[in-house]
Amino acid sequence: MDQPTEEVTILQEAIDIFVDGGPVMAALGIIAAILYGTCIATYMFVNRGNLNVKQKHQWEDWIVNPDEADGRIGEVIQYALHGPKVTISVVQRRIAEVYETVVSKLDRRLILIGALIAIAPMTGLLGTVGGMLSMFDGLAGGNGEQGAQKIAEGMKEALFTTLTGLVVSLPGMFLALYIKTKRDAIANTIMGLQSAIVKSKFSKL
Repeated sequence: MDQPTEEVTILQEAIDIFVDGGPVMAALGIIAAILYGTCIATYMFVNRGNLNVKQKHQWEDWIVNPDEADGRIGEVIQYALHGPKVTISVVQRRIAEVYETVVSKLDRRLILIGALIAIAPMTGLLGTVGGMLSMFDGLAGGNGEQGAQKIAEGMKEALFTTLTGLVVSLPGMFLALYIKTKRDAIANTIMGLQSAIVKSKFSKL
């Protein structure tokens, strides 16, 4: 019986913080939605399939028999070796296309994620400035109840927006670091696969 009540209380506290933070909180909410939507989509992308070196011991067999290759590695091998007359330049061009499609797409997403991570605390700082201005208005209005209320509201806005900006930004930094690590691993896998194909198919040339 107590659990629903606690959940309602937590939700109400979150709503109160959002309202007390002023209009900047809406901007932080939009930034958080775009940031973590992009992070989650990118996280799922880099962890999908087998575009890694875990099955590297099978690459040679897959290069000899591309139809037996599976996963994203298999798709790359089949694309690189498709056609009756495949040369080194054709393989290199096709692998470069795969690299551009996969790695460059991740780079663009990382740029967006990095920009949003930087924007979030700056937006929180904007709310802090707005809260400070409200506090000064309260101080200028004298020591009455209305002035004290303005000071309290300004202090809440200043603190909540700063805190929210940091809360939005910090987890995103760790997600971006993880995605960057996976991006580098995928890039190395693609280039390693190119070397394996060239060595296996054209070593006698």
